[in-house]
Amino acid sequence: MSELSLAQAKLEVLKLRKQLDSWAYAYYVQDAPVVEDNIYDQVYQQLLELEQKYPVLIDPDSITQRVGGNTKSDLAKVVHEQPMLSMGDVFSKDELLEFDQRIQKMVGHVVDYNVELKIDGLSLSLEYKAGKLVRASTRGNGHIGEDVTANAMHIEDIPKFLPQKIDIEVRGECYMDKATFAKLNFERDDQGLAIFANPRNAAAGSLRQLDANVTKKRQLSTYIYTWVNPPETITSQHQAILTMAELGFHTNTTGCKLSSINEVFDFIDKYTNQRSELTYGIDGIVLKVDDLALQAKLGNTVKIPRWEIAYKFPPEEQETVVQNIVWTVGRTGVVTPTAVMDPVNLAGTVVSRAVLHNPDLLRQKDIRLGDTVLLHKAGDIIPEISQVVLNKRLQASLPYEIPKICPSCNQNLVHLKDEVALRCINPMCPAQVEEGITHFASRQAMNIVGLGPKIVRQLIALHLVNDIADLYFLSAAQLAKLDHFKDKSIQNLLNAIENSKQNSVELLLFGLGIDHVGAKAARLIAQKFHDLNTIRKCSIADLMQIDTIGQTIAESMVKYFEQQSVKELMDQLQIAGVNFKYLGASDTQSIEDNFFKGKNVVLTGKLAHYSRADLTKKLTMLGAKVMSSVSKNTDYLIYGDAAGSKKTRAQQLEIPMLTEDEVIAKLNSQKE
Repeated sequence: MSELSLAQAKLEVLKLRKQLDSWAYAYYVQDAPVVEDNIYDQVYQQLLELEQKYPVLIDPDSITQRVGGNTKSDLAKVVHEQPMLSMGDVFSKDELLEFDQRIQKMVGHVVDYNVELKIDGLSLSLEYKAGKLVRASTRGNGHIGEDVTANAMHIEDIPKFLPQKIDIEVRGECYMDKATFAKLNFERDDQGLAIFANPRNAAAGSLRQLDANVTKKRQLSTYIYTWVNPPETITSQHQAILTMAELGFHTNTTGCKLSSINEVFDFIDKYTNQRSELTYGIDGIVLKVDDLALQAKLGNTVKIPRWEIAYKFPPEEQETVVQNIVWTVGRTGVVTPTAVMDPVNLAGTVVSRAVLHNPDLLRQKDIRLGDTVLLHKAGDIIPEISQVVLNKRLQASLPYEIPKICPSCNQNLVHLKDEVALRCINPMCPAQVEEGITHFASRQAMNIVGLGPKIVRQLIALHLVNDIADLYFLSAAQLAKLDHFKDKSIQNLLNAIENSKQNSVELLLFGLGIDHVGAKAARLIAQKFHDLNTIRKCSIADLMQIDTIGQTIAESMVKYFEQQSVKELMDQLQIAGVNFKYLGASDTQSIEDNFFKGKNVVLTGKLAHYSRADLTKKLTMLGAKVMSSVSKNTDYLIYGDAAGSKKTRAQQLEIPMLTEDEVIAKLNSQKE
């Protein structure tokens, strides 16, 4: 930055503060960031450098002097007796070396560091009285946070009771793993809702809910790494983490104690290369002086501890050019734009497409045909355009025009209230019919083997099916019209369709594709009411009697079955002989005794003989509860190849483990 006069510097500082405050509000309060982290960090550094150069311009209200964000939500407020501070950031190994040299100069000798992965989540404090969880709170502005106790009670790996009746406060990170993040955004996109920008904001938006049932469905996890005011017997950060693990807290086992900065550099190199393989998102490495007495001696500034620093990974981005924007129609009528770009290698894979989700996002980022853009992977998973490289924009460039008609059926598109998505509301739109039938035939639903998207597309194009009921009236002569369909293929598909008639009704209920009704909700509803004809008559209040079935699902169910076209569809399915009854056990009491009955199990790793969904279904039918994360309440971990942190956590808690072959042996012995 060139030399500025004090007056010029003051104007620049005010401009940067205003920009950063706006970005911080979107990030911390709305859980909807408008710029990438690295852009925010760059502007923050500019402000910090100006304030350091012109100390007279430092203001206590500057974002460089504040911790976190404001707490402008309807959640109750919590005053932190010991402030929850931020961390200083560095962006290079040279800066990290400077930090190490500064520490050595202050204490007069080389120090050991505890090095930890920087989890991309939301800071969380947990307070226990006599070993019982009594309060959970967010960081907020560092001094005042939000009370999220009711929500924390629904996070499986947070212990509600400790093995010792002690008073303790611990702090860590609440996060959402990559698979859960991808699934949540897919579901929200499918429903026309705004998607989360990254796992951190998905976790924050899920934890800071007024309705704890929403948090429960989001499958959040935690990593605990700070013991506030530990007993005198705890003398180091590394010891504190090991002891917290023994008390049942979920701690990250990748952390380690290192005695030189070169070992720290090796740790950084290792996880820079491996971060994409982790099941959760990280955005850097945290370096902490291991000796707690030295931490106390070094103390804090007004905002950050002097004894710790965060090394932030450089953003992994590639430039590419947008060649086209295509629009696709989903099962629920949501019309989604996707940018088609020149292929680039990103985080180990070749990427040429990035979903833009909705017209608002397309307008906000002002993406145009021919634009050079920066591409990265949100949460290390989903390709996403971060920004347009404006200085490379073509002179003849024009703003992209949002379509007004459906690309599948040519009907007018609508923008429904409270939705960011465009929708096609034509129920006979070929693209929606195709997506709906494909979903109905999928493995998690009716499992009609051989009825994939290509076959469905042909059936619709030949006017052989218009809805799911038509599948049950197909003949061999009709199927013979399909490309490359001979006698064996025809008979196999007819057999698969016929076999699906015998499925338990929860598979049919899920296969109908009712908004917000997933596989788990369908099973709970079927267990409660047993018969689809009974379910069709349920009121919103009837459905909400079921634990975890909220108003959104209940309203969607009732609205669906009120439609005349749906009533006619149900009649056709009954005429075809499709089973409407629940064939499973209503509760574990009625399930015959077996090894898995009443057990809490967790699945991890790649299975050879089952898909995760199939084994979950089988274990559930035997009365087991399949959980998403390992805790002290887990009875068995079932693991396959490449099992990761869940297996490590199970070993840490000494939880019994079963291989897939051992599970199959127990299943087979049950049949004998």
